[in-house]
Amino acid sequence: MNEHLSSASLKSLAKGQLLGKYGTLAGIVFIHLGYTVFVLISSNLLIDASSVVGYVMYFAVSIVFSLLEGLLIYGEAYIYLKLACNQPIAVGDLFYGFSNNPDKILKVQAAFTVVHLIGTLPNAVPVPASRPYFLLFYVIFTLSVSILYIVLNIMLSQSFFLMLDFPQYTAREVLTRSVRVMKGSKGRLFYIYLSFLPLILLGICSCCIPFIWLQPYMQAVKANFYLDLMKKKQ
Repeated sequence: MNEHLSSASLKSLAKGQLLGKYGTLAGIVFIHLGYTVFVLISSNLLIDASSVVGYVMYFAVSIVFSLLEGLLIYGEAYIYLKLACNQPIAVGDLFYGFSNNPDKILKVQAAFTVVHLIGTLPNAVPVPASRPYFLLFYVIFTLSVSILYIVLNIMLSQSFFLMLDFPQYTAREVLTRSVRVMKGSKGRLFYIYLSFLPLILLGICSCCIPFIWLQPYMQAVKANFYLDLMKKKQ
């Protein structure tokens, strides 16, 4: 007998919790999207990355913006955890992290930034198309880095939820506890991620408009996954 809720059950819970909340959640999606667009435009317009110095500056600015994004991601975790617990939510909840342990949030987000940098390593290696053996090595290297990136992300995936539930934990304890609670559940969460692929592809083919509804749906499922996970761990 499976001791955890199935992917279908988690999705069913999320759908019920989202009813009547899409207006608020759409506003949250647009605010986060606005931040991302602002970062991309300002970085590309203000910094010339064609030179070595420019590239270093662009890289440094990207890391700073990635760290600051952690405050919004923490706010989203707060919103969807409240949603999963049937508590009222508001757009202002997105900025919850700006006044609640922002230093700890930035430290946890730093771990995710490092993982992201690991995932981009293949982009820093030129593709040796003229040499078959080097090309094979590049393919193997890219696959290995991609697998490592996915595994690390899944291992740390519960960090912000844990920080909300256990504010007394340090950033290191939050990351360590996330790795611990995900033991035996990494494959289950990976399957949930894979189950969203058809909807993600549909969203991409539809000019990304469906992501206004898809993003809240996926986040709500993740919050319910966390609650189910912790209920069994308790």
